[in-house]
Order: sequence, then structure tokens, then C-alpha cells
Amino acid sequence: MLLGIVFCSALYTQLSAQSGGTNPQLIMYRYNNYPTQPAPVFQGDLLGTLRWNGLSAIGVGGIITGASIQSYATGPVSNGMLPANMVFRTGAPDQLNRMVITSEGLVGIGTMNPQFNLHTVGNTHTTGDFFGRIHMDENGGNPGPDTYTEEAYLEYKSGAALSAPDVSRGGLLTLAPSANQAGERDHQLFFNDGGIFHRWGDAPANTWAGMWHKLLTGEDIHGTENRLAKFTGPNSLGDSRLFDDGSRVGINNFAPAYDLDVTGTTRITGNAYVSGNVGIGTTTPGVKLDVNGESNFSGRMKIGATNYATGYALSVGGGIMAEEVRVQLQPWPDYVFENDYELMSLSSVEDYIGQHKHLPGVASAKEVAESGLDLGQTQKVQMEKIEEIFLHLIELEKRVQALESENKVLKAENEDLKAASGK
Repeated sequence: MLLGIVFCSALYTQLSAQSGGTNPQLIMYRYNNYPTQPAPVFQGDLLGTLRWNGLSAIGVGGIITGASIQSYATGPVSNGMLPANMVFRTGAPDQLNRMVITSEGLVGIGTMNPQFNLHTVGNTHTTGDFFGRIHMDENGGNPGPDTYTEEAYLEYKSGAALSAPDVSRGGLLTLAPSANQAGERDHQLFFNDGGIFHRWGDAPANTWAGMWHKLLTGEDIHGTENRLAKFTGPNSLGDSRLFDDGSRVGINNFAPAYDLDVTGTTRITGNAYVSGNVGIGTTTPGVKLDVNGESNFSGRMKIGATNYATGYALSVGGGIMAEEVRVQLQPWPDYVFENDYELMSLSSVEDYIGQHKHLPGVASAKEVAESGLDLGQTQKVQMEKIEEIFLHLIELEKRVQALESENKVLKAENEDLKAASGK
């Protein structure tokens, strides 16, 4: 008995000191003890603990563990098979699991159930340079990129799963600045054989509402020197019909001889200002507008007049001499509305029409046939008659309103009489 104690004490001292030799090993051997003989371990059994202890105070409880490593049987145990992990623990007075290496070689930091070769839960910080490449593995199942907040994420995705314009597979970069700030947007870049595509989503809702837009690259841009570009397709740029070499501008003219040289039909729907002379059909205009050839004006014109006359295409301030037309716009018959104007009664007008077969003051058919038609005088007389008609209509409306008022009074009196008689 004493010999055994001495041997164990010596062995403990040796093991505590070092493990030497050509193949030094420190072995922890776990088995389950049964009355007859040792039994195999079970899944979930602790295979051993390696502790680093230190003296923190003299007395009971003064020796505590600062760090430890444990191993558990993580799978079914059979002859020749012992799947196990390695758990790294720190913390005092209680040891907490910090990192694990599974039997499959997966490393977990902050999680005891890693799903990747390196799986971290929590923030990761690198103070040095990163050398190498980020490798994008295919993510089985193509889960939707709608759960990333405050992070950047790289995936190998199918364009079909993302509703991208090009459905082939490629790399997806998701940048999610925040899920808590209204107005901040998450962004995604998708790289595949079809090009580079971008879209955005509102971070708080984690919804990708923005449509995919292709970013133009050198393959999509082509053109000619001094030619302005235009979209030749949804995602490509090419030559337009505009030319600008910094000195002269051409429209449908790629060798302009003037500051602005237009080949083809030109239309101006707004205002245009020309400080010099304009020549139409001539290259040497002698006046502000010099036309050599026929002219067509579809809108109103004004020559020497202050304003455009309402209802007329041509307004002229002054006389016009023509073989067939004579127009005089002044004076205008506003005198009809003067207080001293003598308005003929409708009965007098009726008598006049019955006798002369035309309105008072209006040229008769015989006079027009013999002397022609004075357009200015005719317009004046027509306006005079129109104004007289309005005066008659105004007077007629007053009479109608008076009759309506009188009828309203009579109707009320009639109702009172019916009420008084009980009928």
C-alpha cells in the first residue's frame, strides 16, 4: 500500500513536471467503470479536462482555475470510432465556453455549434492587413439576402433567385449599414456573366424594393470622337446625331461650317432671339428677316401694331392697300354703352326691317352690289348691333327677374289664402 502511494506520488510529480522522450504524450484516458471491467464511454461523456490553476489567496478556496480545455464525445462511440471536440474555456470564478473545435474540424467562436469552417458570433476586428482572396462558396438552397444588418456579406447566388436581369449565377455583395435608422438604405451589387447590377432596399423594412440597374462598363460604351452619346439599347451607349468639337455644333451634320449647322428640318416651339439678320433662302440677309421665296405663317402676325387684335391672324398698325380688301378698325362702337346713346326699341327695329328688309345702319344688298363692301365699316356696324342686342337682353333679363319676384309674392299670398280657408 505504501509502495503504491509512493509510486503514484512519483508519477504525479513527473507528469506535473514534463512529458519527455522521443514521442512525449500527455494522455487523459476516460472509461466508464462497471463492477467487473471498464466499459466504453457514451456520446456526451466528458473525456477529460486540462486546467491551469493558480493560487489567488492563502486558505480554503485560494486555488482557482484561470483557463481550461475540455473534450466531449460528440457522436456515437463504436469500436475504433470516438468522435470528440475540444472546448476552450476561460473566466473566473466560473469557467465559460469560449471556442470549440468540432470532430469535423469546424471552429466556432462564440458558438458551440459552428456551421462553417470558421463560425463567429459577435464582432470581428482585424488590426493588420488582409492578404489573399475572399472565396465565395455556393450557398446551398439560395437563402434570400434579407437578414443582414450592419454588415457586408459575400455570397455566390443565382440571378433567378434574386430576380436579377441576368439569371446566371454570380457573386452577390450585400452592404447593410443599419436596420435601425429610417432613411438608410441597404445596397447590393451582383456580378455575373451579364455584367454588374445594383439595387437598394430600405434598411428598417429589410425589403429590396429597388429595381436592378446595370452599371455600364467599357464593353457597353462605344462611340466616335466629337459625337455626343445616346442610349443605343437599355444598357449600352453609342453615337447620337449631335456633333460638337468644341468650336462648332452640328445636328445631322458632322462637318459643320457654322457655329450651329443643322441638316434637316428644324422646329422651335419656344422663344428664339437673334441679334443679327436672319436669311431664309439667302446667305446674305440685308434686313432683320430676309426671305427669298414663298413664306407660310400658320399663326398670328403683327405689323406695326401695338397688340394682336383678338380673332385676327394679321394685325396692322396703319393702312393696307389692296385690290380687293379695305379694312379700317377705328373708331370702335363703344358709344353704344354711353348714357346718352339712343337705343331703338325692338318694335321700331321690327318696323324698320319690315319696310327696308335689312337692319338699321347696315348696307343693303343693292348698295353692296353697286359700291362694294367696306370691311371696316361693316365690322363697326356689326359690333354696334351686337352691343345693342346685349342692351336689349339686359333689359329683358331685368323684366324677367321682376316678373319672377312678383310671381313669388303672388304665390306666397295664394298659399296664405289657402291656409286661412283651410283648404
